[in-house]
Amino acid sequence: MALVLPLATGLLLGIFTGGNAYFQKISMTDAARDGARYGASLKVPVGGLDAWRQAVRGRVAQLSGGQLTEVDVCADLVVPTGVNLACGVADPNGAASDPTFLTPASVVKVAVTKPAKLEFMFFTTTPNLSAKIAARYERDII
Repeated sequence: MALVLPLATGLLLGIFTGGNAYFQKISMTDAARDGARYGASLKVPVGGLDAWRQAVRGRVAQLSGGQLTEVDVCADLVVPTGVNLACGVADPNGAASDPTFLTPASVVKVAVTKPAKLEFMFFTTTPNLSAKIAARYERDII
């Protein structure tokens, strides 16, 4: 009992914290994907991209169910060049061109990052969970 109980408790703690981190990762990915969809259909206001970025970051934070704050979210609207790494998201391969103007279509990039705590007996680690999404912008050309 003295040998098995600490190992079983540590194993259960590892399973619980690992499952919680996996749930957070799934929630972050879903929120980033839905935020990119929202940003892809959101018209850029006359004031510029700052208001657009703020709206997308707020939407992602809202969709995460309290898992994320706006500080954890990066959102940007760019024209792909093949080497653009806005928000740490690479340009999509074979980015579609805009059929009207035959120029590269604008891309919405959303990335979220948050640390998660994993524990197993006397061992604790804090990996960074992240999700990176790129979606084609469906509104007017920027």
